[in-house]
Amino acid sequence: MAEIITLGETMVSFTPQEHTGLAYGPALNMRIAGAESNTAIGLCRMGHSVAFISRVGTDSLGQFVLRSIRAEGVDTTLIGQDAEHPTGIMFKEPKLHAETTVYYYRTNSAASHMSCEDIPEQEIEKAEILHFTGITPILSPSCRRMVFHAMEIAAAHGCAVSFDPNIRLKLWKDQDYTPLMLECISRASYLLAGLDECKILYHTDDIEHIAKQAFVSDRLQCLALKDGSRGAWICDRQGICQIPPAECACVDPVGAGDAFNAGFLSGILEGKSFVDSGVLGAFCGARATETYGDTEGLLTKAELEYALQHINPVCR
Repeated sequence: MAEIITLGETMVSFTPQEHTGLAYGPALNMRIAGAESNTAIGLCRMGHSVAFISRVGTDSLGQFVLRSIRAEGVDTTLIGQDAEHPTGIMFKEPKLHAETTVYYYRTNSAASHMSCEDIPEQEIEKAEILHFTGITPILSPSCRRMVFHAMEIAAAHGCAVSFDPNIRLKLWKDQDYTPLMLECISRASYLLAGLDECKILYHTDDIEHIAKQAFVSDRLQCLALKDGSRGAWICDRQGICQIPPAECACVDPVGAGDAFNAGFLSGILEGKSFVDSGVLGAFCGARATETYGDTEGLLTKAELEYALQHINPVCR
């Protein structure tokens, strides 16, 4: 039985082995990338039981995704294999003095064909938290219906819902998905959002104003606002607390938000306060920026405890 279930798409990510633009044909590293599976892996590394709902193709890339996620301890039995559609892929182009550019090739992917039939009610019924991001419901109409079906099941069985808008304007294209994001927020127990995303959704970066609008929903228990190198803000109905940033040597910020989510949700599962959970999230998010992969920088429970206590383990 999984404590937490995550729901979304995992792609195969190709990244240059050196700081050379893709136009010049550099050798590439192959990894996995997906917001919800990143969070699932982060939670597993901290000792929690996690199951992942998704679909991959029956191609070799799908097998790579399954093997990679399974190797981290995530329950992959809820991942379907689609013989008619391919596993999604993406290319990352890190830049030394600018944000990483990402190119997605996920149209008509196996995961974009997920539907309500992929949601196992009995598994969500036994879980404590269902986690997903705003990426999944915009992949296709069937994914949108699936996400709301999953949230209805969670609500019926007392399973909390964790939602990260994870806005990707490249995926939005010329569509405005703000109403869809706000509808998901209205059904969430925990809203884990970037401050820049809330500026898009609420047309302000004022923390108090954002919190006031988010807590219109009676279901929302906590709002965690992620603000990158400036730390985070933890908001509940009693007040707002700023979480200072954790020290790190950032090389690639992609995946930091997912790592924050893993740390925060780990704290919630362990019965910690919202603020203490936010501190865990801040440390996990900071450390995730120190590698180029989406999951390589995710901390184990022991590593997180060392970081929190400022302990340097003996390495040699």
